[in-house]
Amino acid sequence: MVELLSVSKMDDFPKIISGYDADGIIHRFEISNMIMPGFSVWKAEEMEGGYQFEILVKPEENQAVAIEHLHQKILTGLGYKTLTHLSDRYFIDNAIQIDKEQYSLNSVGTCRIQHAEEENQVYLVIDGKNIPLHDFGRALTAFDGFNMDFQMRDLSEEVHGKDTVLRRVSINPDVIIEHFERSLSWFLEGDFLSYKHESACGEALFERIDELELLCKYGNKEEAVEVGKRMKKRLISVEHDTDDFPEYLLTMIDQVIGTT
Repeated sequence: MVELLSVSKMDDFPKIISGYDADGIIHRFEISNMIMPGFSVWKAEEMEGGYQFEILVKPEENQAVAIEHLHQKILTGLGYKTLTHLSDRYFIDNAIQIDKEQYSLNSVGTCRIQHAEEENQVYLVIDGKNIPLHDFGRALTAFDGFNMDFQMRDLSEEVHGKDTVLRRVSINPDVIIEHFERSLSWFLEGDFLSYKHESACGEALFERIDELELLCKYGNKEEAVEVGKRMKKRLISVEHDTDDFPEYLLTMIDQVIGTT
């Protein structure tokens, strides 16, 4: 595949990466890389546990940066716990029991769906531990009467960290365009963008492009492409005295909607 794509494969990289979790326990990961058409896949699989992390980059991109990103992703994932250890010495009926220890579910968390084919069982891997669906369901009774929102995300997407919360984001195309126009208007004088406000404007529009990416992933791809085209047309129409605006934003939009 490397020869077919005319790219070089990085062989000189750390094969083992270690990191400490929120409880000060060290975890060791085996690092691997696989080149596929359009993607270079970097994986970190815990050697004595269930944590897994993944990064997708283009084969022609700087792979050393990808490894650094993967390492940071590991540290972020280890830094947040979905399970809380219970020090109570009495048996708690709706606690998750692991190696004679009891755990409860936090109100915000993440897990990986794991199918054990040999057992024909489905587990949720939480904090690197296999949790049977029955145990997870019993632990949910601690939130009896609550609503539970959920979202399926690919392993290569960003992980949930200790400073992260889930929030509702509208992926309605009209709402995304409205947010985009509002953010842009904060920095325009008439229809002119001064170089003094270009940096802050770009950062504000990054969030709007993030909304476009969510529409592309979880909504209608054709609608996302049309929204992206409208964003690009609007950006091109803005008068400015900057060097880079709006080229880097146009590139980001193209990458999101897959028109590069």
